[in-house]
Amino acid sequence: MMVIVSRWREFEQTLHAKGLGWALGYAPADLRWPRVATHPLGARLDHLLPADYRAFVKEVGYPVLGFSYYDRQGTTFLPPAAMSVLSVEIHDEEHGFPESVEGEPILCRHAFFAGYDLSDINGYALAEDGVWVVEDSAAIEYVGSFTEWLLGALIDAEHRIAEPGFGADADLGKSADPHRLLDYSLEAVLPRPPYSAADLELNWVEDQSDHPYSYGLIDASGRWRIPMGRRYVEVRPFRDGVAEVRLPAEDGSYGGPWVRIDTGGRPVDQPS
Repeated sequence: MMVIVSRWREFEQTLHAKGLGWALGYAPADLRWPRVATHPLGARLDHLLPADYRAFVKEVGYPVLGFSYYDRQGTTFLPPAAMSVLSVEIHDEEHGFPESVEGEPILCRHAFFAGYDLSDINGYALAEDGVWVVEDSAAIEYVGSFTEWLLGALIDAEHRIAEPGFGADADLGKSADPHRLLDYSLEAVLPRPPYSAADLELNWVEDQSDHPYSYGLIDASGRWRIPMGRRYVEVRPFRDGVAEVRLPAEDGSYGGPWVRIDTGGRPVDQPS
């Protein structure tokens, strides 16, 4: 077993031994996030993910660690869909933002793999040379390889929880979503069965520039199955070719009915 994996298991045991196991959860690897309308084809990140990072998430998964809401000393590892959405927003002083090429996923210079503030994009990103601190979507400081960063982060976390009385007045409880990774996703219920490969090829795209939001559905080939528009006020992921969407209420308010649609936006029979 890799050093960082065994070291992580030791940290898990320490948390549970101190009665703090409630502060650690794990996000599903196939957690569904809406893409942003400015980058509907997603991002290319594989060239930024080193072997030690890949081995860690394969063995451990995507940890969510926090002892309070918006815990800046905790961190949430982003599953691939969320990482793709936020990585296109990362820039640096030398290169600026990644440049898009029409008809292709955007080639990123940073993979935002872990964060403690996902709305303002604060956390950590992988670049070709290792891990960078990210503040307000800007990569500002190099801190070493992924292994070096993780081992240092675990030492810091262990020092923190060793303080007398730590966690006694924590306000997070057992919700296990300190940085709102799950809240910002399209998921309605967790846990749930894994999505199929066909499900994962369908991506909702969201435009929040006006109200109500606009939504569209794009597939892995870049073909729009449902064009962008304001026909729905909320959407959920597709499973077996069917998704639930919330329609606007007749009086124009938010609380319209949920209906089931196919990949072309056509209504399907409601389950009995």
